[in-house]
Amino acid sequence: MPKNVFSKISYLNWEIMPHYKRVLQLTGGGSYAITLPKSWIRRLGIIEGSTLSVDVLEDGSLLITPEGRQLTRNTSEIIIIEDSPTIVRDIVGSYLMGFNIIKLKSSKPFTSETVNEIRKCVRRLAGAEIIEELPNSIEIQILLDPEAVTPDKVLRRMGSLVNSMVSDSLVSVMSGDLNLAEKSLQRDEEVDRHYFTLVRIVRFAIRDPEIARKMGISQLRLMDFRLVAKFLEDSGDHAASISIDVLKNKGPQISENLLSIFKQLNEVLTKVGVESVEAFLSEEVSLALKVLERRNEYNKLYETIFSSLNYTPESIRDYITKTILNIERIYENSIDIAELAAPISVKSLP
Repeated sequence: MPKNVFSKISYLNWEIMPHYKRVLQLTGGGSYAITLPKSWIRRLGIIEGSTLSVDVLEDGSLLITPEGRQLTRNTSEIIIIEDSPTIVRDIVGSYLMGFNIIKLKSSKPFTSETVNEIRKCVRRLAGAEIIEELPNSIEIQILLDPEAVTPDKVLRRMGSLVNSMVSDSLVSVMSGDLNLAEKSLQRDEEVDRHYFTLVRIVRFAIRDPEIARKMGISQLRLMDFRLVAKFLEDSGDHAASISIDVLKNKGPQISENLLSIFKQLNEVLTKVGVESVEAFLSEEVSLALKVLERRNEYNKLYETIFSSLNYTPESIRDYITKTILNIERIYENSIDIAELAAPISVKSLP
């Protein structure tokens, strides 16, 4: 969010966790011990004889939790946004930061255009709904349990949506089918909704290691999920751009030669799109390497289609060029996902 907006944002009940220091002590038998903070013991209702679960995290730190304890989280985290010039961006930003209640206030009544923008934005955010709408204030509540939605399921669904968008957008280029281009474009909002959901879940799990532990996902892996989601979101945007150009140019007819190359490109993009996401989720290095080995096949098609532009009518040359550049970004995103998946099997370093 822009710096000038922060001055108009208030945070309520955004808990700052206390920091404790303890001296390590050597006990009998060669064991080591530290004392636990009294305030923490009282806060969690731990009594003498309680069993504590101790987990060693990937970075070497320890996670201590009372065994069998059901975690309760603060559901009253509130952000108040007043007179924001970038209200939609601020709503999305507050959602991603993990706030459960977003209150929008204005010194003047919201315009109908602004209200429509807010409603459209809320529809893109999973678990979000407007619970109060007044002329000068709107309250949004987010009911999304981070433990009920696993990152792998969200990412798999997101990958499926993006691959469908890419395929449909390219088929619309080949066929000139405006309805198919529109169908592909409509999926972009759902892709964004899954992206925002995954980012919110990842941020929750990073803030609360207990959530990550229950998910069985390390902090580093969570960051990789965030990165892969961004690659997919970007590919969805480029597929949408292809569809927009098809609609804008009313699906111009292209030569048989270009049709053949586009068909092969579509097959390659579909394969690497599906396999790169699956390689990341399954942690199969062999599948990731299979994606990377298709580089030569793709590069030949890419060079062929660019050389064919010399024989393409000038009236659609820019249209085809923009499509090819969007294809290149989509392909590179899949390669980035595959490269991220490739070293996953290395579980430990010497």
